[in-house]
Amino acid sequence: MNRTARERFEAAGLVKLPGLLPDELTSRALRLVYEKSEQAGVRRNGVWLLDQLTDEPLQRHNKRLLEGIRHACVLADLVTPGLEAAVEAAAGGPARPMMKWPQLLFSFPQPGAWSLPETTWHVDLPKLPNRRTTPGVQAFAMLDTVEPGSGGTVVVQGGHRLLYDIPWLGSRQITERLRRERYFRELMSKQVKHRGRFLRETVRCGDADLRVVELTGRRGDVYLIDMRLLHSPAPNVSAAPRIMWTQRFLTEATHDDMTALFARMRAGYGTAGEATAAAPS
Repeated sequence: MNRTARERFEAAGLVKLPGLLPDELTSRALRLVYEKSEQAGVRRNGVWLLDQLTDEPLQRHNKRLLEGIRHACVLADLVTPGLEAAVEAAAGGPARPMMKWPQLLFSFPQPGAWSLPETTWHVDLPKLPNRRTTPGVQAFAMLDTVEPGSGGTVVVQGGHRLLYDIPWLGSRQITERLRRERYFRELMSKQVKHRGRFLRETVRCGDADLRVVELTGRRGDVYLIDMRLLHSPAPNVSAAPRIMWTQRFLTEATHDDMTALFARMRAGYGTAGEATAAAPS
């Protein structure tokens, strides 16, 4: 990751690295998804057969499809030396995976018009001691083209600069604290219409420039986001499933903080509520 990309990450908490993953590796991963889709009866001869879906919730279809993919080596192989170097440059030092296995992000299309979600906004890491440094980096990779409205994750860039001076918060508590700011209160309100403005306009809040970014791109493109950023799944209203990949990386300091925190909980310090608030969502 060059200096310009590093500065972009520091300022926005988010950077796009086009074509970072080799075509050979992303092709192998995509072929596996296609094979499992054919076995599930939702794809044949290069064509998606989405009318084969039953009236069950789409989440159940997703779960069945992904059963044989979760621990596939072709997904683990996407953590390349190039990706690791970019993550460590963004994190400002060594970082290691938070999850044993990367995660495939697959979502079937659904009817209706695309709209920015009001609910499901969250972070994947509790707020740990006040270091004012990046606690972790989440990588999102495109395994197929993801166009606007195709289910790409939506992220509030700039939000990593907020809540500096509050040492311990869980994901839900972080969301509640951010709602005290008008920007986040409106972002998460069902009464606020014309929600496209969150994607178009940058709003100053404290020393942060906030704007919602929809993660879109071509196969092999990678986004790195600061794990303090609020994000949410978004609807897929395209004609094909959304196929992305993600892995989370924590800095050494964050690993130490998490280990110390849960050791205290196991030793009986604090309350169950505090333990829940501190656990990743």
